[in-house]
Amino acid sequence: MLKRIHIRTTRHEAAHDITAEVQRTVAEAGVREGFVIIYVPHDAAAVSIHRTLAEADAPKLDRILEAVNPDHETPEYTKAAFVAPTEVGVVEDGRMVLGDGQRVYFYEFDGPRERSVCVYVGG
Repeated sequence: MLKRIHIRTTRHEAAHDITAEVQRTVAEAGVREGFVIIYVPHDAAAVSIHRTLAEADAPKLDRILEAVNPDHETPEYTKAAFVAPTEVGVVEDGRMVLGDGQRVYFYEFDGPRERSVCVYVGG
């Protein structure tokens, strides 16, 4: 099953927790055991699985990415490439397996824009 999650970003750079939407898609697919692929088809956006971000922590990723290229000539798509456009996960008992405190985040690096995230669930 393939589904698109639609996101309207409101800031130039931001992190959006899409865990609930991904888990809902997995449940709708009816797959008990399998895999989930999360793909962002945009050159200046990305997806990542990591611990829960407090609102104050979200800008820290930007500081890390700025350290990679301190002259500020890094285009938005370079930042997206460092985070990555794809994540792959495991489905067990009808849910995507995540560790304690892990979440799925969509990253915007050139907003505000209308974006989508492709979620594919297979058995």
